[in-house]
Amino acid sequence: MLSAKLILNNDLEMKPDSTLTRQNGGFEKGVNDSSSEAQNSSSPRIAGVHLEWSPDHGRTSRMGGLSYFAHFLEATGLFEDFVASCPLFYLSNNAPKKRDVLGAILLSVLEGQSRYAHMSSLANAQLDARTLGMDKIPCEDSIRTGLSKLTGADGSIDGTATEDWVRSSFDRLCEGCLDVPWVLDIDVTVKPLYGKQEGAVLGYNPAKPGRPSHAYHSFWVGHLRLCLGVQVRPGNETSGSFGLEPLMQWLERTPRARWPEFVRGDIGYGTQTWMLELEAHGLGYLFKLKQTKKVKELVALCEVNSEWESAPGNWQHCESRLQLTGWDRSRRVVVYRRAHRRKAKPDKRAEALPGECIQGELTDLELLEEDGLSYEYAIYVTDLDRPASQLRALYNPRGDNENCYDELKNQWGWGGFTLKDLARSELMAQLIALIYNWWSIFIKLVDPLVAREAITSRPMYLMHTAKARTHQSVRTLVIFCAHTQVKEIQSNLEQAAERLTSWASRTSEQLRKSSVWSHVIAHILLHHQTIGAGNTRAPPTLSAAE
Repeated sequence: MLSAKLILNNDLEMKPDSTLTRQNGGFEKGVNDSSSEAQNSSSPRIAGVHLEWSPDHGRTSRMGGLSYFAHFLEATGLFEDFVASCPLFYLSNNAPKKRDVLGAILLSVLEGQSRYAHMSSLANAQLDARTLGMDKIPCEDSIRTGLSKLTGADGSIDGTATEDWVRSSFDRLCEGCLDVPWVLDIDVTVKPLYGKQEGAVLGYNPAKPGRPSHAYHSFWVGHLRLCLGVQVRPGNETSGSFGLEPLMQWLERTPRARWPEFVRGDIGYGTQTWMLELEAHGLGYLFKLKQTKKVKELVALCEVNSEWESAPGNWQHCESRLQLTGWDRSRRVVVYRRAHRRKAKPDKRAEALPGECIQGELTDLELLEEDGLSYEYAIYVTDLDRPASQLRALYNPRGDNENCYDELKNQWGWGGFTLKDLARSELMAQLIALIYNWWSIFIKLVDPLVAREAITSRPMYLMHTAKARTHQSVRTLVIFCAHTQVKEIQSNLEQAAERLTSWASRTSEQLRKSSVWSHVIAHILLHHQTIGAGNTRAPPTLSAAE
């Protein structure tokens, strides 16, 4: 077992430069750390030390954990298949390779960047590029041009070929994930815009009212936090009905055995359009209803009848049937309520009130308010045959989907990477979601205890200083970890690497990559505390993981 080191394969050759090399592949200069001397004079003494800038960009990395993630991508074949099936091509000999373009996007998103201009900070990340099998890091303009070609802007690539490529990349992740009962979460989030981009129109924007925006419609595998697809629409198309078409297309190309148990969504999806379509496909649903006039009348009727039954969490429920305006039939509706007792307000200082004031009168008034009761209501519409007392418990895990949106917008780049045309903005959003899926599954494999977001998983498992050295034709990457949990981090990464190697050795070469991915998903479903091994979900009966 290696200790804080990762020995790279010998086929990861150093990039040709002016450094003299020996016949055995070693370097005349830079074979050992001590043999490499500074190439420039030192700067003045600052903070008690002399500072020197090294021109050697091929031996250091700020993403030392990338080698473990690259091993995961190689073992599962995710990145190789992603690059091989990409329809991007160039005719010029000076143009970058498509692997370089896609690899640069991967490195940028992994590092948490949110602007194309930020990609310039990767220009000298030669060691990271070689780890992913890239020749070089293309500039940001090459990235924009590559996205433009993929969307069919110049006519060289059919836009449908790119759509099929993105679709197949997402479907590739479904292997093993959908073989156990699961729930599909749907939602939409708003991305404020600050320019004159295509689709930047006024719409529902609670964070910044009056600001143009884009609407991101997506659907997810509940609990696993796996995004199955995302569509970017203009800012005035935040209604749930605009996200129906991508889901219907996904259902058409997915075998019935892999369909979810039911679809779960908030008040934007309890509409005739969604429910009628799901009923036609024989797919169950559980939606929250907006408290409109007729819904409030139903709540008042339930209060009059007082037919409340106890439910977990100090809630009470009452079941009925309701047909709202625009619905073609009455549907099952369950009303939940929970009592809240008003707390006493803090005493107000008499001198702070204008005019003459009697403290006793205020005290009596606040005592009356303190004794009052108010009720919190939650209303659900469903066609499930589950007991009414269980519906709220089935709906509540949907709130975890909000964490995914927050993470993607603030930590993964959904809040940025905006271009003038809507097609490239949508394509970049899809690539970000795909890379998010890769990293999320990798972290669940590495750390089985917590569903870590990027703000904590990157410092723990990615952002470590690393330095490569060569001795007797063997290249070694030395990782320097300053994290307080360095021993746990090292152990988790090395155990995950050993599992991947073990799973790959059990399978024939032709089926190796798909088999490794199936083992990864089975292991997560069985052992991760937030999915299979915890109390939130019964462990599925899978025999693939050990």
